[in-house]
Amino acid sequence: MKLLHHLKLTRPLQVGFLVLLAVCSAQLAYWMIDEARYTADVRARLRTAYEAVAKPVAPELVAQLDAERFHRLNRYAWEGAFFLAVLIAAMAVVYQALRDEAELRRRQENFLAAVSHELKSPLASLQLSVETLALRDPPAERRAELIRRLLGDLARLERMIANILDTSRVSEAEVRTAPERMVLAEEVAAVFDEVREHAAEQQARLRVDVPAELLICADPEGVRTVLRNLMHNAIKATAGGGEVSVSAAGEHGRVRLEVRDDGVGFQPHEANRVFEKFYRIESDGHARSSGGTGLGLYLVARFVQLDGGFVRADSAGPGEGATFTVSWPAAKEGAA
Repeated sequence: MKLLHHLKLTRPLQVGFLVLLAVCSAQLAYWMIDEARYTADVRARLRTAYEAVAKPVAPELVAQLDAERFHRLNRYAWEGAFFLAVLIAAMAVVYQALRDEAELRRRQENFLAAVSHELKSPLASLQLSVETLALRDPPAERRAELIRRLLGDLARLERMIANILDTSRVSEAEVRTAPERMVLAEEVAAVFDEVREHAAEQQARLRVDVPAELLICADPEGVRTVLRNLMHNAIKATAGGGEVSVSAAGEHGRVRLEVRDDGVGFQPHEANRVFEKFYRIESDGHARSSGGTGLGLYLVARFVQLDGGFVRADSAGPGEGATFTVSWPAAKEGAA
């Protein structure tokens, strides 16, 4: 509703620009026609005046008059064309700004709806688990299952809040922890342990192949956020059965990490947009069914860029899976 209200408010502005463009075009045409009429009128008066004294009109006078007419018409044409070009460019800039603002508002509204849903689900699960533990004395196995569910829901809330805080941090300033020399395999293994249970719940199979000798130079917190979001994104895409593979290799002074899944995939033209803030893939209703706030991949791109690396997304299309490739600068041997 807010988006529709915003579009209604900008509609008069668009109409006003179109009216202004029409008026300016009509004014330019009027200048040209008026100048032609004025010149014709002057020539007619000269001819009448010379005929009154029985003398022919001097050719040089006619030539001078035609030259002045051409000069004025040429000046009007250039000045009018320049003014129209500036007006059209300004209209294009304003129109694009309005479209971008409307799109950003739409994404923000989707983000608020997604956050509300993401908060509501784990909170409801937490409440149910706590009430079960408080009102009953379940068997040991049931109690352990409820505790695991509680911990999982808390981890989900913590991850979402961390993403929101990280988004604010990287959006307002590029302040980050100093890059450190890190063993990539150790970081992947730590995040792998975090997501193992979530993968089991989603019936996703995990496969990791990261050589122990690969060293990167990056922000530790940023690297963990990148790995965590990429793995969770891949697991979410393969919910209901699928495989997620994480592999890495060194190349030309850099370390390349690939997170591949055989899940829902996306349209190839969305490869760059998936890293935009609040953007969520909505093909076949996947974005709505799988949840998410549209911040995870945005944070991946921002943290990798801050570390001097790059990230790329590839997919052959919906249902064909996806591959996310991250490249960090390799740590130099013996560097602190």
